[in-house]
Amino acid sequence: MKEAIIKEIVEKVFQKAIAECPKHSKYALSNYIADSTSISSRTLERLHDKYLSNKGVVGEQNEHTINDLCKYLNFDSYADYVKQNSKGKLIVNVSTVGRKKNWKVITVVSLIVVIGLVLGLSNKNMEPKCMVWKTNQYIKADCEVSYKESVVPLDEARLKNFKKVEVDLTTEFFDETTSKPLVWYYKSGNEIEYFSAPGLHPVSGKTLKAVTPYIIQKHVPLHNNQLDSFVE
Repeated sequence: MKEAIIKEIVEKVFQKAIAECPKHSKYALSNYIADSTSISSRTLERLHDKYLSNKGVVGEQNEHTINDLCKYLNFDSYADYVKQNSKGKLIVNVSTVGRKKNWKVITVVSLIVVIGLVLGLSNKNMEPKCMVWKTNQYIKADCEVSYKESVVPLDEARLKNFKKVEVDLTTEFFDETTSKPLVWYYKSGNEIEYFSAPGLHPVSGKTLKAVTPYIIQKHVPLHNNQLDSFVE
């Protein structure tokens, strides 16, 4: 075996390891290569010292070691390495090997991300885009579904904050700091309804009015229907 070819093989082996291994110290690379071959990490360190660092002395390598290094480079043996090289074939482009491996990883990850985005958008598109009034609050609804009540575009703030409420004289009708109303009402004939936010009445579509001391005094009951609201 020619010493120059062995040097070339060792160099390419470590170059390939550098492209694949996250750590590039001699110790880390030698252990990384050892895990993929039957060569001990100590032998690989000695080869590194001699052929890459030019500071070590190592005896003639046995055929098994060199053949194993060639197999690490995806050749059948040392003879196959020499044969392929003699044909002018590109032996091992280790940077390409590393890039190919990285591109495979990048491709797989990108595919997973794209699938995730597609599924996420699909699920998002499947979410209801409208809402409908039910008893005392809005609930999400499919815009295509027909309801007796009016279906309106989804408004997350209104969905969360707008509700029909029961009141009595213990209800906090005004903000203690700003004195702004906290309750709005709608009156139809002798019937009056109270809501937690301003806006349009969910059924009639009429604009709600802010509660006033007069409305409270005239229409708000002293007690609600809960037993604990009555004075003993």
